Amino acid sequence: MTFSYEQKPQAIEDTSFAMIRTVLASYAVPKALLPVVIRVVHAGADFSLASLVTVGGTTVPDLAARLRRGGRLFCDVSMLAAGISRKIAAACGLDPFASVHDESVAEKAAAKGITRAMAAVDMAVAQGVRLFAFGNAPTALFRLLEHAREGAPVDAVIGMPVGFVGAADSKEALLASGLPCLTLRGPRGGSNLCAAALNALLRLDDAPAS
Repeated sequence: MTFSYEQKPQAIEDTSFAMIRTVLASYAVPKALLPVVIRVVHAGADFSLASLVTVGGTTVPDLAARLRRGGRLFCDVSMLAAGISRKIAAACGLDPFASVHDESVAEKAAAKGITRAMAAVDMAVAQGVRLFAFGNAPTALFRLLEHAREGAPVDAVIGMPVGFVGAADSKEALLASGLPCLTLRGPRGGSNLCAAALNALLRLDDAPAS
């Protein structure tokens, strides 16, 4: 049995994005946020995500510019780091990394009685990391907010942890913090959606020069 289906990667993506744009035309998505919403909807194949994507503490172009200045980007899980376009990240000097499985992180987590994600944030802050992305662990996002409240400098946060315990609350706390951020309100999220949002921000054409 043979199947008739599109096999060209670019054609598949172009057709998908065209379909999404057509449907989103009836949604009240701010123009600046639309490129991000398109990629998040595409990653989740779910139009209900469109109304949940929210920017806080700054504008979408400024948030993109903060990421495009480059530097180390903390990712709470390896899957998130792997989902960020290597080509685009390299072009702006952005270095995504995940340390949650490092032996030193596991040791610190055990010693303090906290999650490895929290210990990984502690280490990143101590190392001077100022760019953060969360697709999995609400505890890690809460931990970053605690550090920020104590004066740790944070340039940008993409916060989309998923789950039933703490996820929605951590994202509302992120928005209330005033930090430059993008989030997906409610319990939904995940590494794929967070990576999609990051890739969209890095591709924005109208981000101001750094």
